[in-house]
Parts: sequence; C-alpha cells; structure tokens
Amino acid sequence: MSAPDSLRSAELEPLWNRIRERLERFGSDNRGRIRVPELGSSGRLALQALLGRRPGATLDLGALEAALLRLDVGYDLPSALAVLGFAVSGEPAARRAERAERRRAQAEARELAARWPEPWAPQWADAVIRAGVLRGLDVDQARELLGRVRLLLDRLSGEPEVVVSRVDLAAHVLGSAHALDSGTRLEAAVLHGLRLHLGPAEARELWEQVGVHLNLTSGPVLTWNLPLDADNGLHELVASAREAGIALHLSRMALERHPVAVAPGTRLLVVENPRIVEAAAQEHIASPVLSTNGQPSSTVLLLLDQLLDSGAELLYHGDFDAAGLAICERMRELGLRPFRMNESDYLQALAVADVDGAQLPIDMQPAGATPWDPALQVAFERERRIVHEERLLPDLIRAPLSFGVQ
Repeated sequence: MSAPDSLRSAELEPLWNRIRERLERFGSDNRGRIRVPELGSSGRLALQALLGRRPGATLDLGALEAALLRLDVGYDLPSALAVLGFAVSGEPAARRAERAERRRAQAEARELAARWPEPWAPQWADAVIRAGVLRGLDVDQARELLGRVRLLLDRLSGEPEVVVSRVDLAAHVLGSAHALDSGTRLEAAVLHGLRLHLGPAEARELWEQVGVHLNLTSGPVLTWNLPLDADNGLHELVASAREAGIALHLSRMALERHPVAVAPGTRLLVVENPRIVEAAAQEHIASPVLSTNGQPSSTVLLLLDQLLDSGAELLYHGDFDAAGLAICERMRELGLRPFRMNESDYLQALAVADVDGAQLPIDMQPAGATPWDPALQVAFERERRIVHEERLLPDLIRAPLSFGVQ
C-alpha cells in the first residue's frame, strides 16, 4: 500500500500524530471527533482534498477513515496511519488490558476472601494486593491461588496435633513439595494470613506456631555443657564437645530422636544471644548455658520443654530493651525464672555504661509489662537506654546460678 505525497507532507504530521495518540490512549477501535491541530495552508488544502470539503475546527475520524480507504491507504484507520509512517503502538493497549485484568483478578480475590470465615479475610485480601502477590495473575490464576491458600488454612487451623515439615505439608496438601518454598507467591500469601491470625513475627516462627517446621536440621539450638544423663543418646556428643571446648548445636532431629534429660533440680542458664554461649565455651565455665537466639525457634522450645519436664530449673537472661523484655516475659510464662533481670540490675548496667563512657542506643518502643519486677518496666520507660547482654560479659557467665534469681 502507498499514499499520495500530499498526505505525507510534513505539514500534516501534527494531525497524524494527534490521531495516533488518540488511538493509543483510547484503543485502535476508537473513533469520534478530534480537534484539528494548527496546520499550514498546504496542509489544510491537502486535508480538504482528502475529505472533499473544507475541514472545520474538529474532525470526524470515521469520515477521515472512509476517505483514506477510498484512496486505498490502508484497510482501516490504524493501518492507514502505519502506511503514512505513524503506526499505532500496541503497548498502551496492552498496558490497559493488563490493568483491566489486574483489577478483575483483585476483585475476584476480594470477593472470594469475603466468603471466608476468618474476620481478617478482607484485610488479608487488601494486604496481598498491596504486596503485589497477585501481580501478573489473571482471574483464573487468582482464583486458583486463593483456593490453595484456603486448603492450607483449613489444614493449619486449630492446635497442631503433630509437627510436620513444610515440604511434607506442601507435598500432601498441594501435590508439590516445593509449592511453599521461601519466596514463592503462595508462601507469601499464606504468611500474610498467619500474621493476621497470630500477630507479627518472622516466617519461621509463624510456621512453627502452626506446627510446621522448615526442616529438622536448620535453626538448631546452641548449647554449652548440658549435663545430660549418661544413658542419653546425646551424652557422648555433648561430653566430647565440652572436652574440646566447643559450643554445640543441637538440631530438632537430634532432640526428637534423643529427648534430653537432666537430674531434677539442675540449674541451667538460658540467654538471648549466642555470643554468651560462645563466651561460656571459650572460658570453659562449669555452668550449662543455651541460647534462644532472639525469639525462640521450635527447636529451642522443644529443648526447653524437655529440660523442664525432667525437672530442671531454667534461669533466663536477655537484652534490656523492649523486645528483650517481651522475650523474658514469654520465657517466664513458659516456666523459666528471670535471672539478673530486675530494676537494680538494669540501673547498675546503666551506671557501668556511664563510667565506661558508652553511648547506649535508645529504644523508642514501649516496654511491655515485667510482672517479675514491675519497677523494671517503670525504669526502662524512664531511661529507654538499651543494654545488650554482650555488655555484661564476663560477669554474666561467671555469676553463680543461685545468685540474683527473682
């Protein structure tokens, strides 16, 4: 196809550009009227010859299309513009279609979630949409994703009867062992639901709270010098590590196969930070120590349960900050006793820091209740200075475990 030279005139370029922009913005099937841009005299004469009449201030695109087709310039308006060198790009239309499909997928997700029994379901739908979990999905794919999330929520509802691996859960419920791998769209969607149901927490902790572990060998608990019974399957391993002066990681698999036990009344120090256990091993101290490594994992909780069941007395020490006080209260509720975690310990740590000239960080988070010593909450809210456990080395690991227990 070709076009008369008069229609390829540079003076008509503003017109062809305006029509192309119109079709790209509203779709190639759009016609209607446009305002004629300012044209030179030769351009207006060429347009008049094409239309067979003098053009007005606006132009009917349907009439223009018919005139171009009479000259065999294209088979419709978009193809005629292509012949004239002003091809209509399909990208804007594709973006419009993508946006429309995204809106339909989001509407489908919200409609399906609204039927769920959980009161937070509408909030969940908004959260996954904001997080981009549905990005790139059409309506059918969004429907499939919500169906899979629903299957998992039904499976995870209630108190877990047994602990299962995430891989096994994915394989049995969804048919693919990798369906819930970290970073997948489905895992992100499920975690949004678990956070709304259980509260904000890291992914591992959320899974563990519903009875799912990521695997049996990662996320072990760091220990030093556990005084295990001689007939325990881990006794020789723990004794060898103690002899070598090595802090020992115990996996969930090890603890499930060989539940630990100690003599009733045995005192052990439980700390928040792994560095404390490392230091205990380096100094080869006699007191047994283990670390929660922040919020306790399921492996840590399993070991604590086993120790408590065997009659051990567990003393807990953590960071003096809002998060650390919250962990201490959680440990107290589990049956551990706060150790050197009262108001006087905190104020003494601040005084030492002042003598040392240490600029302690400030915690702007409100401290939760400290029922083992309510004065500690008051003091922390007043001071708001953070004292990490590492600042209390080596006094902490050398302290007799019978001293300073609240």
